[in-house]
Amino acid sequence: MITIQQICLEWLKEKEGTVKTITYEKYEKAINKYIIPFFKSHPIEQLTEKQISQYLYDQYNDLSYSTVKFIRITLLSVYDYAVEHYDYRILHTNKITFDAVDEKKPIDTISEEEEALLYQYCMSHMNALSVAILLSLYAGLRCSEICSLTIKDIHLDEGYIDVNKKSQRNTNYINNDSKTLFHTIELSWPEKRQVVLLPFLVDYLSRYINDEPEDYYLLSKSLKLSENRLYQGKLKKLGQEFGFDVNFSVLRNTCKNNCLNNNVNIKYLLNMLGMSKIEITIDDSFHEGMDYQRDQMNKIQPDL
Repeated sequence: MITIQQICLEWLKEKEGTVKTITYEKYEKAINKYIIPFFKSHPIEQLTEKQISQYLYDQYNDLSYSTVKFIRITLLSVYDYAVEHYDYRILHTNKITFDAVDEKKPIDTISEEEEALLYQYCMSHMNALSVAILLSLYAGLRCSEICSLTIKDIHLDEGYIDVNKKSQRNTNYINNDSKTLFHTIELSWPEKRQVVLLPFLVDYLSRYINDEPEDYYLLSKSLKLSENRLYQGKLKKLGQEFGFDVNFSVLRNTCKNNCLNNNVNIKYLLNMLGMSKIEITIDDSFHEGMDYQRDQMNKIQPDL
C-alpha cells in the first residue's frame, strides 16, 4: 500500500516544472517541514476537518498568517490529490479554518545598542561570519546572495560589489531516498545589481580577501559553496550570546531603516536592496512638529 510520504512526493513531482522555482521551493519546504510530519501523526484514513483546523491554529502561534495560509493550501491540495488518485474520502474544505486574523507584523530590526555590539564583534573578529554580517547590515545583501559571492565579484578599486547570483538548496528524491544539493542560480532585475561599499567595508574586505584566487567563494575562501543555514545558525548563536534574537532578514531590515532614517534616496535604496517596491511602516512614536511638517510639504509646492 502506498504511504502518505509517497503521495506527498508524487504531488510534489507534479508541481516540478509547472511552477516558478521559488514557488516549488516553498512547496518543498512546506511538504517536508509541515505536511509529512502532520500526516505521520494524523493517519490520513481517519483524518477530520477539526484535526486539520486545530493543527493550523497551533502553527499560527509560531508562524505568520501568510505562512499558515500557504500550509493550508498545500495540505488541502495534497489531500485532494490523494482523493483523486487513491480514493480517500472527501473532506469539507470550507470547514477547515484556523480562526486567525491577517495581521501585519512589524518589521523586525535591531536597536542601535545591538547594532553596536555586532559591529564591535566584526571589527575584532575577521572571519566569514563577520563578513556576512557587515554585508547584510551595511550593504543590504541577502544571506543567499552573500554565500554565492566570489572574489571576482568584489571590485575593491572601484568600491562596489556585483550581485548577480544567489545560492539555492534543492532536494532530489530517488527511491524514497533524498539528496540535498547546493548550487547557484543567476539573478535577473531587480535582484541583479551593483552595490556600492562603504569605505570601511572596502578596507575590511581588502584585508579579509588578501591574495585569494578570484574564482574562490568569498565566505569559504575555496571552491566550495557555503550553505545559507550554516551562517544563519552561526548568527543566531552569536545573537543569543549577546542576549537578543537576530537573523539576516533582521540585519537587512535594519540596513533599510537606517537608510530611510538618514534620508537616502528611495529609488537608490530600492536598487541597493534589489527590490522594485518597498513597504514602510511607522508607529505612534513618530511625531514631528508643525514647522518640520511644513518644510516637508514645501518640497512639493507647485511653481506657479
